[in-house]
Parts: sequence; C-alpha cells; structure tokens
Amino acid sequence: MDNGNKRITELQSNAAIFNLLAQAFNYPDTDLIESLCAGDFTRVLREASGNLNFTGSLLSQLADLEKIYSGSGKVKETLLLEMEKDYTHMFFSSKPRLVYLFESVYKEGKLLQDSTFEIARLYYDAGLNLVDDFKLPPDHIAVEFEFMSYLYFNEIAAVKKGNRENEDYARNLRKEVLEKHLVTFGLAFAQKVTMNAGTEFYKFMAGIAIAVLSGNR
Repeated sequence: MDNGNKRITELQSNAAIFNLLAQAFNYPDTDLIESLCAGDFTRVLREASGNLNFTGSLLSQLADLEKIYSGSGKVKETLLLEMEKDYTHMFFSSKPRLVYLFESVYKEGKLLQDSTFEIARLYYDAGLNLVDDFKLPPDHIAVEFEFMSYLYFNEIAAVKKGNRENEDYARNLRKEVLEKHLVTFGLAFAQKVTMNAGTEFYKFMAGIAIAVLSGNR
C-alpha cells in the first residue's frame, strides 16, 4: 500500500470510529441494537481497529462483545432494554449524576457556558446548520464525536480530489476540536463511563474512546 492509500485508509478508519462513538453515546435505539445483533457495528469496529493498531486487550473485549450481541441468543428487545436502563442510570436518573454528557459541565461546571458556544462556532465555520443538522445541544459528547467523523470524511474527499486548501482546512479544524475541546472532555467522560457502566457495551466503547483520544493528544 502506497503512502497516499495508507493515509486515506487511516482517515477512513478514524471517521468510522468516531461515527460509531457518536452512535454509542446517543440514546440507544432499535437501529443501534439491530446493527449490533447483525454484526455490522462490530464488523466496522474491527476493521477500523485493525487499521489503527489497537491493543490486543481491546480486540479481545471486542470478541466478547460480539458474543453478547450476535451469539448469546438473547432477544433484541431484552438487549436494548439493558442498554436503555444503563444509559438512563448513568446519564439521567442517578443522583448525584454519575456521568455528564456535556462539555460545559466538565469545563465550567454547568450547562450552556462559553465552551458550548465555542464548539457551536466551529460547527458553523464548517458549514453546518445547528438547527437543521443537530437535534442535541452542540457540546453533547455524541455531537462532538459525529463532528469529528464529518471532518475526517471532508478531509478524505479533499485528498481524493487533490484539493489541498480544503484538505488543510478540514485537518486544522479537527485538530482544533481535539486540542481545545474533545481530548480533555472526551477522556474525562470516557473514564467516568468506564467506572460506572453496567453493560459491557458502554464499558468497551468508553475504552475505544480512551484509545482514540489518547492517540490524538
């Protein structure tokens, strides 16, 4: 594989990982459980993980996750209910709250602070409409993960077209998102999920987030 194709493969793997993280930390739904039980979610995760050289322990945990969702024989409704209960307990119903989903809480101690509007400005700079393109607050962890995936896809498109200006812009913007927002916020968030999750899915995806974000420090 030449350097150009290798770079595109790495960018595609990062785009896929951040997209899966966005799916994982949005509220669980039937689309997510269908993807998990069909093996699609874990297949994409395995392919991307291989290209990004994740450790053996994560790959071992991935095999365990595949058994839970593809080979356990549990009905999808039961698996989805387990995820919904775990998500709700961690992020909504626990008092005090076990894990917060919003960057502003980690940075400023409460919702809708400067960091919220700073990340929203970056979405606007990238050409996204906050009203039309997002259903969640701009500093929600799933939205920031999805934005990273979007920037990687934009960079891939620019590389394939040979548009150096757009390529540099997408790369510099994702670096700004990581350095000023997502690395610190995402690692703090993922570490809390690792400590408090009751299901293997959320523990594992938090581990993936830690691996990806630690590599982007």
